[in-house]
Amino acid sequence: MAMRSEEEIKTAYAQINSLYKDAVNGDEKAVQALHQTLEQVRSNHANIPLLNAYHGSIMILIARDKTNPLEKLRWSKAGLKLLDDAVIFSPQNFMIRLLRGKAAHKLPEKHFNRGHTAIDDYTFLIKSHERGKGFLNSKAYWQLIYELGEVYYRMGRNQDAGICWRKLKNETQDPAFQRLLLSKLKLVEGKPAVETRTEPEGPFASLLRRIVNEAQNQIPDNSQ
Repeated sequence: MAMRSEEEIKTAYAQINSLYKDAVNGDEKAVQALHQTLEQVRSNHANIPLLNAYHGSIMILIARDKTNPLEKLRWSKAGLKLLDDAVIFSPQNFMIRLLRGKAAHKLPEKHFNRGHTAIDDYTFLIKSHERGKGFLNSKAYWQLIYELGEVYYRMGRNQDAGICWRKLKNETQDPAFQRLLLSKLKLVEGKPAVETRTEPEGPFASLLRRIVNEAQNQIPDNSQ
């Protein structure tokens, strides 16, 4: 039985390694294949934080591909719960923190208020890399700093966003990246260190927000 369990887990990780990048890049078949695999393996091994985190990440991708707003909310809520629980059980696991941070970075701040989660996970990963720990290569390290700046900017933390983007500007020699960073720095130039940043909301969006808010507490937990 133990050997069979080990093989099942090994097979799940092999499929994750094979399909996860395609899933992130928009391949819905890869998303569904990984969802089915992880649903099956987690039914027998519910206590493995990394597998739970991968499944949570896949649920966020399922939400991405849904057109119904309530379905998007339901899958996102379930995925975030799995990711949060995985971090609670294994807070020093670099991959778990990366999976949750990336998911939080992609979610609309207006509806999910997960910028603080992305900041927490990205800061943990960046500081670990700078101390010579973790598993990031230089490109992934720079990408996290860039995305951290984006999160700060969306939250109105202009000074912190500028610090991230200036750090990158001083470290990279890539001309295209330099131009991108200059355009980002112009967004915060002359702005207050912190400001309230709101997006205009039309009548339909306002109605949708009220419907989603009213329905949120009625959505069953789909994380088990």
